Amino acid sequence: MIVKCLKPGDEIIAKNAIISLKSYLYSDAKNKLTTDYLKIFLQESRNYFIVALIENEPVGFILAYRLMRIDREQDMMFFYEIEVNVNHRRKGIGRELIKYLKNICKNENIMKMWVETNKSNIAAMNLYKSTGGIPNKEEDEISFEYKPNSF
Repeated sequence: MIVKCLKPGDEIIAKNAIISLKSYLYSDAKNKLTTDYLKIFLQESRNYFIVALIENEPVGFILAYRLMRIDREQDMMFFYEIEVNVNHRRKGIGRELIKYLKNICKNENIMKMWVETNKSNIAAMNLYKSTGGIPNKEEDEISFEYKPNSF
């Protein structure tokens, strides 16, 4: 398995990952997804689209956004979404994607990283806890925060 952060020039990989892993997207959204748009998205240095590939086929991805803070010159990372192909789940792909993103955070001196989920999403809860995420509240909607010492 290869894990890589997509850059301009990787638009086809990005499109294939989105279409194959977000199978629940309605067809109108799939039809509107263009490589021209993905090139613009991938050119934005604060967007992180990280893909796991097996034999050049996308089997998982993680999407994150680097956000500036107003109170210090140290960014934070909003880990927005993770998808793994149903046939490749529970094989460590999600953990590897999160590990890759945590390494980016460590190398770029990111203050913190967080992700939102619901307690009812047991698979996500287990994944985030197993990768060092710390739940920050006891309501149904929950955030997991990754502190610098866990990168």
